[in-house]
Amino acid sequence: MYKILKASGLFLLAFSVYLPVNAQIVSSFKELNSPYDEHHPVVSPNGDLYFSVGFHPDNKGGASDFGDIWRSTKDKNGNWSKPQRVVSLSTSGNDVVVGFPDPVSILVYHEGNGINQGIHQYSKFGNSYNYLRPLEMGNFKNNSKYFGGRLSKDGKTIVMSIDSYGTFGNEDLYVSFKKSVNEWTSPLNLGEIVNSYGQEQTPYLSDDQRILYFSANAGGKGRGKDIFFTERLDDTWTSWTSPKAIRYANSTGTEMGYVPLSSSDSSAIFSSTQNSEGFGDLMTVKFDNISPQRELANVAPEELMEEEQVALAEITQVDEVLSETIVQEEDLLLAVENDSIPEVDEIYVQNDDKEIDEQTQSKFELVRILSANEREEIAYTLFLINNRGDRKEMEDQNMLLEDLNKEEWVSILVSSKGYLPSNMTASEWSDLPNNELLMQPASAGARIVLDNIQFNRGTSDFADSRSIQVLDQLVLFLKENEAVKIRLEGHTDNAGDPVLNKDLSLKRASKIRGYLTLNGIQFERIRISGWGGTRPIADNSTDEGRNINRRVELTIEG
Repeated sequence: MYKILKASGLFLLAFSVYLPVNAQIVSSFKELNSPYDEHHPVVSPNGDLYFSVGFHPDNKGGASDFGDIWRSTKDKNGNWSKPQRVVSLSTSGNDVVVGFPDPVSILVYHEGNGINQGIHQYSKFGNSYNYLRPLEMGNFKNNSKYFGGRLSKDGKTIVMSIDSYGTFGNEDLYVSFKKSVNEWTSPLNLGEIVNSYGQEQTPYLSDDQRILYFSANAGGKGRGKDIFFTERLDDTWTSWTSPKAIRYANSTGTEMGYVPLSSSDSSAIFSSTQNSEGFGDLMTVKFDNISPQRELANVAPEELMEEEQVALAEITQVDEVLSETIVQEEDLLLAVENDSIPEVDEIYVQNDDKEIDEQTQSKFELVRILSANEREEIAYTLFLINNRGDRKEMEDQNMLLEDLNKEEWVSILVSSKGYLPSNMTASEWSDLPNNELLMQPASAGARIVLDNIQFNRGTSDFADSRSIQVLDQLVLFLKENEAVKIRLEGHTDNAGDPVLNKDLSLKRASKIRGYLTLNGIQFERIRISGWGGTRPIADNSTDEGRNINRRVELTIEG
């Protein structure tokens, strides 16, 4: 029997075919999960659970911090404590627990904010940790914002996910071996059987170091990342069996960080984004009669009983539906860089002309600001915006033309409480039909495209000051309308790998959310989705159409 407390009915159906393996999915970590991104769990020798939490406002780097270290302990009744941030192990960058060489030592990866990039060793002192030393690991280098890695049971091997020398696509899996107290070999790529053009992440080695578990998105089909396993064939560490997906935990979301929770009760822990708005939640799977390190993968349909075949057919139908739905972003931890990804430098291209010619001036007249529903005039505030994002409030429209000629103002912002903001160039203002601007009420379902937000190619990094200008306007709108909740939806064109496009679109929406929360907007007021190229609004066969399809939309939530 299955018990899924934090899952949908469709998710339950997707697990139902696997009853013969005697595994039970449970949500025993409800007390550990939050609205933020729980990922990369590691169990300490005394049974405490360490994991990273991304984008938590209490992180050292605040709501834009990709991950601080948090810890929870279990009492004698088996209840987990409320997670506490481990201050002594956390920096303002991405921090990930790699493992425990002994009961009083811990290895932690730091992204490089305040402490050099790499894996570092700490020694426990009471409930905190004292810094000892960095691990010398030859030519270790990680070009990615993401890192995943774990120490083997004997403390002599580290498997890791990085973007480094010899990487096939994005992050690949590597291995490093201990040479002395703090000296390790340079990371060795595990080879093309395991690694692909996509992303391989969160590796874990079985106790005997023969079975490797990891998450990957090479399978495609519009899904997130699934958990796979492969068996090592020799001591070269580059010869493996073909990876197969485990059969009980994968969904249309992203599953990562698989690791046995306890050998005594045959259970494992992993994170899933299936029902968590693109962020990971910790979940467990419990096996009744088999070890979590030796489960088998997908069973061929002809090997299933008749009733199981029916259930499998139902899963296929459900999967086809779910594959069209949102891919919830798991891993805000990546800067996607891949030559197969289309150039997505801009959401929209907008007229950048800062001058007002004589024809424009002659047409410049007073504009009526109306509600789009009732077409009645409403109160509003008028601002001029320059390239630096500076905002100047105008007393009335009569001042617009004079001030536009004085300064390098590039746009006009109209703000009205209870309505979505409107931003346009002087030319667009002068060309409004009937000299009327219809303001859309900020009611449930209202939707606008966030024009002029631009990102650097293949990343979620903002490209210019104009993008920050648009975000500042959005901050102003949300502060003026404190009851409004929004959803940010990222979109790309349909060129390139669909899975990577969905990852990228979600990360860009998440980046915008991070900026808003840093500027005083409550995290809970902003939800995000990533649709990749599945929802075009223009023809993808033309450059202009693809440019329009690369966008971020804002929708008012009910």
